[in-house]
Amino acid sequence: MSKKILIYTEGKSDRNFLGWYLNFLECKNHFECKNHFDVFDIEGKDKLISDEFLEKIDKILNNKHKTYKQVCIIFDADKKESQESDAGFDNKLEHICKELKEKRIDFPREQIFLFPNNQDDGDLETLLLEIANHKEFINCFESYLDCIKKKEHYKPIKNIRKNMLYAYLEALGLEDLYTKKNIFDTEGKVKDQYKGDYEKLQGVIGFDSKSLVPLKNFLERSVENNQK
Repeated sequence: MSKKILIYTEGKSDRNFLGWYLNFLECKNHFECKNHFDVFDIEGKDKLISDEFLEKIDKILNNKHKTYKQVCIIFDADKKESQESDAGFDNKLEHICKELKEKRIDFPREQIFLFPNNQDDGDLETLLLEIANHKEFINCFESYLDCIKKKEHYKPIKNIRKNMLYAYLEALGLEDLYTKKNIFDTEGKVKDQYKGDYEKLQGVIGFDSKSLVPLKNFLERSVENNQK
C-alpha cells in the first residue's frame, strides 16, 4: 500500500469537517480519499512546534516516515480584529513558516491551507456559515445581533461565528456532529448509527458549494503530488 497524506488541523471541529468533506468527495467520485488521507487535530495551533509534531513533520518531509509521504497543515487564517499577532491570512501564513523555519524545518508553502479559502481572513466557521443551506436561520441570528448591539450595556460577543454556527446546527439537531462525535469508523465509512445524521447534514451544509473549490483543489493537488 502506498504511503498516505497526513493533515494536521487545529481542533476537533476542523477534523470533523474535513472528515465530512472528504467523505462527500469520495461518494461523489471526485477522487479517492479514504486511502489517501489521515486527519489529526493537534488540539491547538501552538502545539505544532512541539517536539512530538516537529519530529514527525521532519521525517515525512525527508521521506523517512513509514506511513506518510506528505504532510499538510490546515489552520484558520483568523480575523485581524481578534488582536492576535498572527491573525489574518498573510500574517498567519508567515507565522507558520517562520516558526517552523526557526526549528530548522523548511515547510512547503503549497502544503498549507488556511480557512476559509486560502486567501482571505477568517476561519472554518466563516466558511461554514457561507455554505449553510438554510440562510433564514442565519438571518435570524444576525437580526438578534443587530438588536442587542443597540442596547445600552452591549459588549462585543467573543467567538461570535462559532456561536452562530453552533446555534444553526443545534436548531437542526446536529450540534454534536460538529463538536463531539466522530461519525467515521477506522475504514473511513460512516458508522451505522450516524448515517441518518450524516444524510441530514448534507442537506444543511452545501458541500457542493463553489466556496469549497479552493479546498477541493488543494486536496486534489495533494493527492496528485503524492502519486508522483
